[in-house]
Amino acid sequence: MIKYPTMKKVTEYSKSRNRDTANQGMALEDMINKTNEYYLQHDIAFINKRPTSIKVIKTSDKYKISEAVFLAPSTLDYVGICDGHYLDFEAKETASKKGFPKNNIALHQINAMKAIIKQKGITFAIIFLRAFNEIYLLDGQVLIEEYNNNKTIIPYEDIKQFGTLIKEGYFTPVDYIKVVKEKYFER
Repeated sequence: MIKYPTMKKVTEYSKSRNRDTANQGMALEDMINKTNEYYLQHDIAFINKRPTSIKVIKTSDKYKISEAVFLAPSTLDYVGICDGHYLDFEAKETASKKGFPKNNIALHQINAMKAIIKQKGITFAIIFLRAFNEIYLLDGQVLIEEYNNNKTIIPYEDIKQFGTLIKEGYFTPVDYIKVVKEKYFER
């Protein structure tokens, strides 16, 4: 089980834990990673998944990490550049039919978005609503405002109203750069 934040123990995955919740977010990240490979191969953008900073304490057979500690809280999931614009964004996934639970994003991630906006970078969240099989780009400023209200969830209707639906591209599972260019570059 991974315990967070900094310097807490990370131990092997508990078999009693529900695998759906353990791998939540991985489907979206896999789709984004495949999309990013396409973007790189076709000189569209250079976007990388930011690794989580850990220190390995113990390994088991075949170099499997059995114990580790987080060195620092991570910021956002992805960082990169497209057409000279700095991009930094988070990928989130939920099965909720009501919307996006705000406890799925940490305060240090909201603070990272604030700092990026202050430096005139582009920041957003890509949110996969599995219940509707829809993926939205939600601007960082909108996410910050929603995070600061008293609700526990960003309602589905708000995501539809303030977010932008990302469609699957011909060669890309999540063609988010098309939305980024329309939303941020063509102002």
